[in-house]
Amino acid sequence: MVGRRYSRSRNVNKGKLELAELAKQFELHNRSDGRSEKTVRWYNQSLGLFQGWLSSEGMSTRLRDLGEEEVRHFILHLQGRKGVRGESVQPHGEQPCPGAPLLLAWLHRREYAECNRLEKLRPPKVRQKEIETLTDEEIERIFACMNPNTELGSRNTAIFSLMLDAGLRLSEVVTLKSYDVHLEDRYVKVLGKGDKERIVAFGANCQRSLANYDRLYRTKTTGRGVDVFFLCMDGCPMTPDALRSLTTRLSSPAGVSRLHPHLLRHTYATRFLLNGGDVFLLKQNLGHTTLAMVEKYVHIVNRMAAQVSQEFSPMDRFEMRGARRFRHSLNGDSWKGQGYPNAARFTRGSSGARNPYRKKR
Repeated sequence: MVGRRYSRSRNVNKGKLELAELAKQFELHNRSDGRSEKTVRWYNQSLGLFQGWLSSEGMSTRLRDLGEEEVRHFILHLQGRKGVRGESVQPHGEQPCPGAPLLLAWLHRREYAECNRLEKLRPPKVRQKEIETLTDEEIERIFACMNPNTELGSRNTAIFSLMLDAGLRLSEVVTLKSYDVHLEDRYVKVLGKGDKERIVAFGANCQRSLANYDRLYRTKTTGRGVDVFFLCMDGCPMTPDALRSLTTRLSSPAGVSRLHPHLLRHTYATRFLLNGGDVFLLKQNLGHTTLAMVEKYVHIVNRMAAQVSQEFSPMDRFEMRGARRFRHSLNGDSWKGQGYPNAARFTRGSSGARNPYRKKR
C-alpha cells in the first residue's frame, strides 16, 4: 500500500505539493527513523513557523517556489524578532529554521526535487554565550536552602547532588530508572540523547544524599508502571517542567538568580577538568559524540588556570634592587630620560653610596 502511494506520487507534478503535506511526510520519516520526540517536535515547530511566515507575507508555500532566497528572508525575520524586554529571542548557539534545510535535502533524496536548493546555504553565525559556572559559595547557599531530613528536601538534595556530581541533563534526571541507580557501586546508567546508554560514576557525598532519599524519604509510587527514581510528593514521576520550576524556586532564597538546570551540568564539566579529569572521560560522561563539544570547557579551565597563575608571577616576587629606573618623555624626535627620585640612592650622592651595578670606568 505504501509502495503504491509513492508510485502514484511520481505521476503527479511534485512541484505543486504544499509545504504542509511535505512536512507531514517528513515527520513520518523522522519518527520511523527513531529520532527523539524532542527532535521531531523541534523540526515540526520550525517548519510550522516557516509556513506561517510565508502565508503572512503572501508568498507561495508550494515546493517549486521554495528556495534559498525564501529561507534567507525567513532567517532574517527570526533574527529580527524581539522579546518582551526588547532583547533578541534567537537562542544562542542554535541554528534558526533547521527544519527547512533538512526537509529540502530529504526531498532531494526522495526525488521530489531535481536538486537540493539549499545545498550552498550555510548556517548563520550566532553569538556564543559565555559559559558560567557556580562558585563554592553559591553551591553552599543552594544546599543550605534544602533540609535533607524532610521528604521534599531529601529529594531535592539528591537531585542537585547528582546533577553536580555526574553532569546529567534535565531529561536524563527525570527519566532515571530506579534499577539504574547503583548506590553500592556508586554509578548510574543513563539513557541519553539518541537512545544511547552510558555509565556515569558519582562520589561518596552524592552516594549519601541518594541513599538518604531512597531509603528514608522516597515516597511510594502510584502504580506498577512507575519505575523512575525521582518522584513527586504524590508518587507520580517528575516532569521536566517540574524540575525547571524547582530550580526557579530555589534561585531566590539561595541568592543565585541565574540558576537553571544546565548551569549544574556546566559546573560539573568545568570542575571535573579542574580536578584533573581527562577530557576523553569527560566526553564519555557527558554523552557527547565528539571532542568538539567539550572544547568549550577546556577553554574555560585554561582561562581560570591563567588567572590563578598570576598569583605566582616570578617577576612580582623578584626584588629588582639594583636596576636603575627611568621614566621617558618624548621631546620632538628625541627621547629625554629622567631618573626616578628613588633611583638617587643607587648613585653617588651625599651619603657617598655607590651604585654596585654601575660599570667602573
